[in-house]
Amino acid sequence: MSVAEDARTPPKGPSLIALLCVVAGLTMVAAGGGWLLGGRLGLHLPGATKVEDAKHVVGEEVPSGSVVPLKPILTNIKIPQDVWIRLEAGIVARPGEKVSDELAATIAGDFMAFMRTVNLMQLRGPAGIEYLRTDLQERAAMRSEGKIEKVYIWALVME
Repeated sequence: MSVAEDARTPPKGPSLIALLCVVAGLTMVAAGGGWLLGGRLGLHLPGATKVEDAKHVVGEEVPSGSVVPLKPILTNIKIPQDVWIRLEAGIVARPGEKVSDELAATIAGDFMAFMRTVNLMQLRGPAGIEYLRTDLQERAAMRSEGKIEKVYIWALVME
């Protein structure tokens, strides 16, 4: 073997400058795609041309009544009966309406009676919790004769 054959240098890989150019190009493509998709899928509110108008329209969806926290409800459910459930919820009164302590206690008692009829399978997953909130909201609206706007579930613990 000759010294010339042993002295061959290993082939060079891509240069650092080429790598940086490829990364910068891909970053630009990703940023452009995100901007394009953001414009197509973004928040388009009818009649809102400025940012202040958009904030005003979105702010109207938030309930503006008073929030009344209910005492925690602890009860067992119908099936299986050895499962206990603790529900911490609050109700939101319509603007201008007052919720008395007596009405809040009546609604909490109605929630407890309803929770005793619930099957554990009805509370599975996010859809089950959403159905529970909807059912509680309907019951609160019936008990309060329309004074209650929303029901919030702050905590739901099953044991």
